[in-house]
Amino acid sequence: MLHHLIIGTWTPPAAIFTVEFDDEALTLQLIKRTALPEDEPISWMTFDHAKKNVYGASMKKWSSNIVTSPTEITHHTSRPIGGDPSKSDTRTRAIFVLATKKPPYNVYGNPFYEHAGYGNVFSVDSNGALAENIQNYEYSPQSAIHGMVFDPEERYLYSADMWGNRIWTHKKDPDTGLLTLAGSIEAPKKGDHPRWVAIHPSGKYVYVLMEAGNCLAVYVIDEQTHLPVFTHITYPLVPPGAPGLKTKMYRSDVVCVSHSGKYLFATSRSNDFKVTGYIAAFKLGPSGEIKRQICLNPTPTSGGHSNAISPCDWSDEWLALTDDQEGWVEIYRWNEEFLCRVARVDIPEPGFGMNAIWYD
Repeated sequence: MLHHLIIGTWTPPAAIFTVEFDDEALTLQLIKRTALPEDEPISWMTFDHAKKNVYGASMKKWSSNIVTSPTEITHHTSRPIGGDPSKSDTRTRAIFVLATKKPPYNVYGNPFYEHAGYGNVFSVDSNGALAENIQNYEYSPQSAIHGMVFDPEERYLYSADMWGNRIWTHKKDPDTGLLTLAGSIEAPKKGDHPRWVAIHPSGKYVYVLMEAGNCLAVYVIDEQTHLPVFTHITYPLVPPGAPGLKTKMYRSDVVCVSHSGKYLFATSRSNDFKVTGYIAAFKLGPSGEIKRQICLNPTPTSGGHSNAISPCDWSDEWLALTDDQEGWVEIYRWNEEFLCRVARVDIPEPGFGMNAIWYD
């Protein structure tokens, strides 16, 4: 069977790349390069609930692109970053975007670097394109959020604040999708820098990836406050004792739950092109508790800005890994709790490749 993935870039000239994976022949090939407005490269992308639109974090803007098929993608709308007016002439950029699966299907975005203390909420039109900036909700002046996740019911939003060293919780209004602050907690250690957050389908466990701490911290959700509570359990995302671990050689990247909810994957990157990053896999219990760390394998390169792992959304078997040190995407098979690289395509375009999203 053929599967299609869509991938963006960190730097201009902006483009979306569609690759095709054959799960029988175990081949991977580039089949389409779609040009976008040149100064709007998508460093993080996500589908809407119906896979009819791709939303992107596009430098100084948020973008929406109509998806007619994996090879027919058309830029539709771009909207500026909202919140702090000081951001326009600084390095502040859109970094992460999250689409809801339930009505009213709002889109939530995080700016990054300086002047990034507000998250942006956008409504969508009847076709799913970005419409209006309906809310700029406040974090703190020190904040720089890099990842967010909703609970399975989309009642609460959890945000990983790298520069503020906190995890934030916001409550979502079910009718409007607007957010109100429920609370925030500090990361376990000063300088941990929470970068990414994932939640188990049970809604009981949250996993917070610490970029500078290079570990995965396990939290449970308080049933009354809905805030995460640290369990004092962490797992390494770089081998203990690795040269450079204490001198900022590494920075952990993303964490995600497999389709079944039985496994968890996380990656780390190196700041030296001669040193590899790592990919970790974990076995999860029915409620989301981590039973054990299965592996901590080197990735082919440092990972550059990327090393982003993307499980497919219909089984636990296939995962994509992207790299922008050299510019490639690889497919891995997860079988009997072993990772096996089965396909790769090199795409040496500027800034390729950011996160991969599975169309089918």
